[in-house]
Amino acid sequence: YFDTRHHERMSIIEKGLLKEDLKYLYTRGVWKTNPFSSLKWGILAAFIGVGILVSVFALQFAWGDEDQVTAGIVFLFGGLGLITFYLIAKNKLNDDIKE
Repeated sequence: YFDTRHHERMSIIEKGLLKEDLKYLYTRGVWKTNPFSSLKWGILAAFIGVGILVSVFALQFAWGDEDQVTAGIVFLFGGLGLITFYLIAKNKLNDDIKE
């Protein structure tokens, strides 16, 4: 990456481009943070936590392989958490568009 970037800059300098043309090479991109990112990871972590608790209770009543039951319930609740996030974010974006 750095070697390629260096060669690009050197070739531009050799061609004699103006300093204004080189500004984009030295400025870093502006990172935009997603305001829903924390919400997504929070909901996902909460649902996975609930999934682990449900799997502990389910293992007391179920006959089966512990690993399979736990993994299945954790993935189920993780998916439900992401679907819940999607619905919340979709409703929020629709409300922002209407305003």
